[in-house]
This record gives sequence, C-alpha cells and structure tokens, in this order.
Amino acid sequence: MTVRTHSAAPAYRPVLIQPWQLLTLLFLVVFTALPLNAATVTLDQHWEYRWGDSPFSGNTPEWTLQDEPDAWQPIDFPSNPPGRNGQENIWYRTLVPQGHWHDPVLYIFSVDLIVETYLDGQRIYQYGHFDSNGRGQFEGWPWHMIQLPPDAAGKPIYFRIFSNYTDIGLWGEVKVTERMTLYQQVLEDSIDSLTITAFSLVIALLCLLFALFNTERNSLLALALFSLSHAGLALTGSQAKQLLMHHPLLWDYIEAGCYYVLPIALALLLRSWYGARYRRLFNSFALLFGAYLVGALILPLTGLTSLAHTYPPFDLMFAIGVPTMLIIVARHWRSASHDQRLLLLATALLTVLLLLDMAVAHGLLPWSKVPVDWGSLIFSLAIVALSLSHFSHTRKALAELNATLESRVAERTHELEQMARQDAKHLKALEFGNSKRGILDELVVEMESLADINQATDYLSTQIHTLCSPVPGAFYSLASGSSQLQQRNHWDTTASLATNLQPDALQLPHDDWHVFNIHYDAPGLARTQVATLLLDFGTDSTLFDELSPFTLQTLFTRAIERINLTLSKVALQQALSRFSYEDALTGLHNRRYLDEMLDREIARGQRSGASIALVMCDIDYFKKLNDRYGHAAGDRVLQVVAQQIRAAFRSSDIICRYGGEEFVIVMPESQLDDARARAEQLRIDIAASHITFDDINISNITLSAGVSARYADDTTADILLRTADKALYQAKNSGRNRVITADSPTQAQPTIKQA
Repeated sequence: MTVRTHSAAPAYRPVLIQPWQLLTLLFLVVFTALPLNAATVTLDQHWEYRWGDSPFSGNTPEWTLQDEPDAWQPIDFPSNPPGRNGQENIWYRTLVPQGHWHDPVLYIFSVDLIVETYLDGQRIYQYGHFDSNGRGQFEGWPWHMIQLPPDAAGKPIYFRIFSNYTDIGLWGEVKVTERMTLYQQVLEDSIDSLTITAFSLVIALLCLLFALFNTERNSLLALALFSLSHAGLALTGSQAKQLLMHHPLLWDYIEAGCYYVLPIALALLLRSWYGARYRRLFNSFALLFGAYLVGALILPLTGLTSLAHTYPPFDLMFAIGVPTMLIIVARHWRSASHDQRLLLLATALLTVLLLLDMAVAHGLLPWSKVPVDWGSLIFSLAIVALSLSHFSHTRKALAELNATLESRVAERTHELEQMARQDAKHLKALEFGNSKRGILDELVVEMESLADINQATDYLSTQIHTLCSPVPGAFYSLASGSSQLQQRNHWDTTASLATNLQPDALQLPHDDWHVFNIHYDAPGLARTQVATLLLDFGTDSTLFDELSPFTLQTLFTRAIERINLTLSKVALQQALSRFSYEDALTGLHNRRYLDEMLDREIARGQRSGASIALVMCDIDYFKKLNDRYGHAAGDRVLQVVAQQIRAAFRSSDIICRYGGEEFVIVMPESQLDDARARAEQLRIDIAASHITFDDINISNITLSAGVSARYADDTTADILLRTADKALYQAKNSGRNRVITADSPTQAQPTIKQA
C-alpha cells in the first residue's frame, strides 16, 4: 500500500504502454531471463527550494532563466520546507545527474498536489492544471514518469508545485533510470499487492457464499466487507494499477472508499459478536464512519472540498475510534471463541500497520513503505482458516441449492424472455418518441422566432410532415378571412381527402384517422382555431406493429398541445409588441417606438450618406376644442388628423404620436423641400376638413408644423427634434396654421422660413 498523502492528474499520459510491452515485462519479472541492469541514480541531495511562484515571460518562468543563488535555500529532500506560513506555491530545483541512459526518465513516487517540470526554460511535464493565479485542483496521487531529453545530464531541473493540502512537495523516491527498468521495477514491486488483491477477493466471495447458508450471516457479511476493502486497498496501493488504467483520481476514490469502509466493517463484525452488550455503541461507530464515508465521497464531487482534504479528519477518527473498539472487546478476551480471538489478533496487527502508515503520511515518521499489504494478507489467511472450519456446514446447503437451481433458472429464463420482448417494444416507443421530440424542439424554436401568428402557422404547414412521418396524414389551415379549412400539405397517404372542408364537417376515410385541432389563445379573445391535423393510425407497417394506436395518439396529443402553446406564445408576443409600440387611440406608433427608430434611421443614413427630415406638428388650440366640445370629440379629432397624416406622407415614413396633440413624422432619405411640401399639404388638408361628432360639426381645425432636415452623418436624434421643435414654436408664435422650416445643411435657405 502506498503512502497516500502525495501527488496529483497529468496533462500527459506518460506511463501507458502497449500490451506486447506489458507481456514482455511480465516475462522478465517472472523468469528474469533477461535482467535489465541499467544504472539508477537517486536524487537525494543538492536540492534547493524557493517559496512563491515565478513570474512568466510568455510561457517561460523567469526563475528558470536567472540563477539568483541568494533566493534559493538548500534542503535535504524537496518536501515540507520550513517557513510555509500558509503558502501554497513553491519551486524546487536540483541538477540532473550524469549517466549513460538509452531512454532516461525521472521517476517521482508522489507529489502534493500538482506539478510542472522545466528544463532549459521549457516545460517538459505537467500534472494538473495551473490557473492564472498559480493554483489548481486536486486530481489524484499517482506516481510520475517524466521523459528526459538526451542532453539533460548536468542541467538544472525545476519543479513548480501547488498544494493547499497539509503537505507540499515531492515524496518517497525521486530517481533517474531507464524507462524499461522502471516498468520492470513497478511490476516486481506490485506482484505482492496483486496477489493479495486476488486472494482477498476470493475470501470475500467465499464469505458471501457461506453467508447464504449459514446462521452466522451477519458475521460473514461483515467479514466479506472487510475482505473487499482489503482487496481494494491492496490493488490501489499497487503501482501496477497505473499501467492497467491511468485515472489517478478514480483510483484514489476507490482507495478512499475502501479505506473509509474498514472501521464500518470492523464495527459490524464486533456488533455481530458482542451485540448483546455493546450493540448501541457499535451501531454508533458504524453510523459515524458511514456518514463520513458518504460525505467524503460526495462533497469532493460538488467542489466544496477535495478528496485529499478528507484524509486528515478520517485519520484522526480512525486513530481514536478503531483502537477504542479493540480495547473494549479485548476486555472479553477470555470469553471469546477461538475464531474471534484469531480475527481480533489479525485486526489488531492490521490496525497497527495502518496507524504507522498514517504517521508516515503525516510526516510524524520518516518516509518508508509500511507493509500494510502483508497485514491484509495475514487477515485474509485468518479468514481462510475460519472459512475452512465453516465449509462442512455449507456442503449440505450447496447440495440442496444444486437440486433446485435448474428449475429456478428455467423459470427465470422464461421471465427474462417475456421482459425482453416488452423492453424491445418499450425501447422502440422511446426511440420514436425521442426522435420526434428532437424534431418538435427545432420546430418550436423556429416558430417562436417568427413575427406573427400567420407566419408561424405557414411555417408549421410546411414542416408538419417531418414531425408526423411515417404516420400518414394531412394538414389543413384556415386562410385569413375564410371559414373553410384548406389543404396545405399531405403525405404518405392514398386515402381520398377533400381539399376544402368545414371545421365542423370533417369527412374521414375510416375510423383509424384521428383529428387534432391546432389553435391559440390570444389576449382578450376567445380560443382561435387556425388549422387541423389528420393522422392515420391504422396503416399496416412495422412501426405500427411496435407502437399501439393509443401510444401514438398520446404522443401526438402532447406534441399538438405544445404546438398550441407555442402559437399562443407567438400571439401573446405579437400582441405585446403591438401594445408596446402603438398608440391605442390613433393606431400610430408611440413615442417609445420613435425613440428606437429615429436612432436606427440616423445610423442607416450615416452608412449611406443620405439626409433625413423630421416634421413636428401640433393641432392649434386643442385645449379650447376639448373644453368646448368635450374630450370624446377631441379624441375623434385626433383620430381624423392621424388618418390625414397617413395619407399625406409616404408608407416608408415613420409616423408617431409624440404626446397629447403633437405628432412627429420621420422621413428617411428626404430633403428639406420635400418635407416642407408634404407638411404644407397636410396643413391645407387639415384646414379644409370638417369633422362631425354626435351631430356636431367641428370645423376651423388648423395645424402648425416645424420642419428640420440634416445629413445623417451631421446630426443626432436630439438635434433633429430640438430644431423641429424650435421651428414649431416659431410657427405657434407667428400666428399658428403655418409651416416653419429650420436651417439645415441639406438646403441653403434662411434660418427661419415661413411656408
């Protein structure tokens, strides 16, 4: 088992080898016919460290380019230097030793937590990802193999480290050797752990099997859990795991889970032996460690902490809780059975080894490989001895099981075949539904992007067949102003269908046709039908063998409900848009619309170099008209004036009710003369108009107007409005019922001119 407190997930995957290489190395390990005697040099001296993080010039750390001997401090081994004081970044450096290697690599047993390696100012290795602040996330504790350039000997090599863990730096062995020599060493060192893993798994399976036919079921299940956790610890402690699957963080999660399960299994085992006396106590221990197990594995996945930070609290709990449980049961040594004594001794030995491993992991003892695997092996052997004693009790149960196994297998096979047929139909329905949901999503998104309900309905009529096919059908829509359904689309059908139908008089070819009404709910109006969809669920095809008519009807009913909801949303957006930019009384655009469009037209004119004109007009003596005839009559006058303004100006002009009795007309690409002429014609038309309201003849209505025009690249919305308003004010002061133009760069004329 490796010391767990050291290291991090590489950006590169340098330790993966090909299957043929792995077989070759296994052959060398087992038979040692061709030993690899390449020199190995351990880097255990001439180390220096420096707290903080180097500034960078491009991708090159400046500390690797400057010797600065006074800034670096000597250290025996690059781990946990003095004076940390909460710092999370550190650099180490040493010299690559001299040697003759064909394929040199630098081996590091472990790192806390992530590292970058630099040689000649170039990054040659990266494990984890450093952000702009020199920080990173914990990504596991693997061993590291760093490829060295052929000319690396004698050169300084730098290590950039980040760790927010209790430890910081490199751990265990740091050495230079040949790649194949390192692989051989890794496999040789892992044989014991892999053997113990396999042995522990066999023991766990035997315990589970015996538990099926034994009255001591709880005890055997606890032993099985104990053995499984031992197998996991042995496997994750083996360096060969990195050659089998290079996912360091996943291996660390497996190791943490197995490690955190150990006290739970022990508490359950002791409860099965001493439940009459200490059931509540051992239940409390099991719940405590179980809660920690769940939290320690889930919280790192949420980003609230890292897996590395879950070890120190657990180690403290383990160091207190497990010896406490063993001391409690040791008081009953004399009354314990032979099996219990054997397991207690094996558990005590394993606990001592785990506590020594903790001490090494937290720097309380010098670094060394604690033989935790051997403790697991001894525990497994103890379980083997106990299992053999229980074997005779299981033989009879196994014979009975064998007698009934065939009949139960036959029954189960029949059940599985039925389930498989049902699952196949269900899978077909899910695949069909998922494909149609994807098409429906695209259809709804496109409909929601359209401006009004008619455009959405037209688009639906052209695309509905992609949603419904291969179900035959036809689509009918109500044309604007018509009460008849007109056929817009049909597909995959040979049935005789009418091209024009009354909504309440649909004639269907046969009973398998289903009708779906497409409608929307508009604000302030009753439900409005816009189309009808006809689908045939009776066609003989492979699809309908797998999907029942009920399933199809349910699927398409939900699809039409969503389409109806989308149409209602488009209608609502259309209504809101109209209400937002339209004056309710006159039907003209409002001031909000003017503010947006005037800036847009000026920007468009600036791109084309065109001029823009603006007319601001006001009904004369409108307050007196309201006082004399009433506000209802005044509203009628505003409506008539709005109609005459529409008639006097172009369809491309922007006509807005500016406020009260004021109106503003924006004339893109227009000169001052054209704007003044149209305003003058409007003034004449208004003066000649006669408006009747409630049999009252309202006459003598006049209008004053101010006109301004400028080149778009020489004006702003505020300038146009102010100059037109100033001209309007002049028209009012000059006696009303007239058009005044303001001076404009688009026309050479007097500053204020009366029409």
